[in-house]
Amino acid sequence: MEQQTKANIANPDIWIRLLYMLLFSLLLGVARMVVWVVSILQFFMVLITGQDNLNLRNLGQGVAKWSLQGLMFLTFNSEEKPFPFSDWPELEQTDEPVVIVAAEASGSSDDIPTFTAEDEVDDKNS
Repeated sequence: MEQQTKANIANPDIWIRLLYMLLFSLLLGVARMVVWVVSILQFFMVLITGQDNLNLRNLGQGVAKWSLQGLMFLTFNSEEKPFPFSDWPELEQTDEPVVIVAAEASGSSDDIPTFTAEDEVDDKNS
């Protein structure tokens, strides 16, 4: 082996990074489960109340940003280790809830996109 390769293999910093990478890989698996739980809970909140839950939205945003930091570290795009070795990611605060407005019962489908009606008109004009 080349001298540089031997020096790289003997470098303890590389092996310590491997341990951090294994730790963050496991934590990213947990984060994925948290995102699924938040997504499902948020869906049911909107289904029942018509609007999302701000606390769940903030938790989801924080976990998503933390996951990005973890992935950046795993792929060697960043040397900064994510939380708990650095601060929790800052959240973008929005006070306005996401509100789902129920469609009118009149049966109007103006807000539902369709591609067949336009395609038929285009075919007749050709």
